[in-house]
Amino acid sequence: MPRPRRFSTILEKPRVCRFEPDIANVNETESLTITMEEFESLRLNDYQDIQQKKAAEIMDISQPTFHRTLGSARKKITQALVEGKIIQIKGGNYIMNKKRYQCKNCGFEWQSATKEYDKCPDCDSENIELLGVTERSQDATALGLGRRRGTAGRGMGAGPPRACKCTKCGYESPKTPGVPCRDTKCPKCGLPLCGAD
Repeated sequence: MPRPRRFSTILEKPRVCRFEPDIANVNETESLTITMEEFESLRLNDYQDIQQKKAAEIMDISQPTFHRTLGSARKKITQALVEGKIIQIKGGNYIMNKKRYQCKNCGFEWQSATKEYDKCPDCDSENIELLGVTERSQDATALGLGRRRGTAGRGMGAGPPRACKCTKCGYESPKTPGVPCRDTKCPKCGLPLCGAD
């Protein structure tokens, strides 16, 4: 029996999904497609300078799979540059998990559907906050995927926090519905509060 297909988790869609060489006779049929997970591997490893092991955790895939995905994306881009082909970014087997973390110290954002983080993978700060919602690719929707491990019940990311807490002094207050914790400042320290259960 074949192994079930695993969907990569990506943080954000590209701002631009098509790159075309500036030459008069570009053949539309000679375009290369980079999948959303290939784009995400390039963004995490080459743009954000995140090591492959951590980037694979963020995408919720194995490190060998991440390495193959990254290599495939680099090869396609190199081929397009050398041969003057159009690059399109679309498709793939992914779940776009906007249920993500943000570091309040360095501003870095990342996500993981299965692992709970207590430190920022970029600067090791413990001043992090959980954000967002989940979206699925058409392939994931067709197969009924998208509810990943750890997203049901009252675990990490399962609805709004019950309280707002100061990471410096420990001050805690009840969460006001509709008001993000970060919009409330600690009366003792003056720092923005973070969500806590």
